[in-house]
Amino acid sequence: MKMTDIEVSEKGTTGWITIRREDRLNALRMTVSDREIVTALRDFSDRSDIRAIVITGAGERAFCTGWDMEDIGESNLTDLENMVRRNSELFDAVWRQRQPVIAAVNGHAVATGAALAMACDLVIASDTARLAEPEIRHGALSPFLILPFLTHARAVHEFYLTGDAIDADEMLRLGLVNRVVPQADLLAEAQAMAERLALVPREALELKKRSLKAAYDAMGLRSATERHTLADTIMIGADLPWKRALDTAMREGGMRAFLDARDGPFKRRS
Repeated sequence: MKMTDIEVSEKGTTGWITIRREDRLNALRMTVSDREIVTALRDFSDRSDIRAIVITGAGERAFCTGWDMEDIGESNLTDLENMVRRNSELFDAVWRQRQPVIAAVNGHAVATGAALAMACDLVIASDTARLAEPEIRHGALSPFLILPFLTHARAVHEFYLTGDAIDADEMLRLGLVNRVVPQADLLAEAQAMAERLALVPREALELKKRSLKAAYDAMGLRSATERHTLADTIMIGADLPWKRALDTAMREGGMRAFLDARDGPFKRRS
């Protein structure tokens, strides 16, 4: 499969997936970027010589800023449900990948980008990284309800219910990243972590990852995410006055007008 939105490369026993839409802050194109990432993961899964995988974004501004909303048109409820389920398949592919997956968060990780980073087994963040899931402000929900399984309840509630971003130091304090490093050192640190994992016998490493994922399922992860996917579909498909106003802002003024309409009131209160 020829890749258009991502670059797939290798360095020793490490497979690299780099989102290359830097001019769009590495926002994903629906049914294009996500399918490419899933395909790359599947191809790496067939390789016994690839011991760990790193996912990152091109440039220094963004890891991934979610879906490119200017590419998303009107959809009926069936299409919306398929869209949300494909979204879930992306996170599930990362979460259940045979090899450990490391996120090298090189800037803003927003919405689906935040969920993509949190789906990885290990996370290294640059000191410029920011994590945000502002979807609640425009009529959607977090695409992958993972944070309740990663950190404490009060922080999860504030993060999801306000849509406010947190910086790299706060991510480290909450245990959402393994370490924070200078931007210039990020990719080298990710490669070093992948090489460290490669020292562990492959079979033991992969079976341990499988056991860890089974533990999360026993705690209710799979059930919670399936229910949340349904709730997200209902919310995205709801016809509400404030959602129509945001859609109009996007249609008439583009992304900048949409973001101002969505986030402006929160900035004025901060």
